[in-house]
Amino acid sequence: MHETWIDAIFGTWGENRVDDHLTFGCRVGPVANSPAPAATLVDGGAATPDDPMFGQKLSREQGLSHPRLAEFWKVVDTILEHDALVRRHLYG
Repeated sequence: MHETWIDAIFGTWGENRVDDHLTFGCRVGPVANSPAPAATLVDGGAATPDDPMFGQKLSREQGLSHPRLAEFWKVVDTILEHDALVRRHLYG
């Protein structure tokens, strides 16, 4: 099993605005004492250069208390369930 890192940017799209964008991030991969991978919230956009498109890159602590956290986990679940490329990489 490998690990994968997922960032998701929430905000308004298609209107040339980024002032309401915010980025969550997570790591999905092996964890101690578990045969299955687990998703762990991390700092959003940590592996990418700063760009206005990312808006506010939420720290792990900010993300844990953010009202859109449940929405982020739904995006992560959808990617893990339906994106064949991500699944192949993760489960190798």
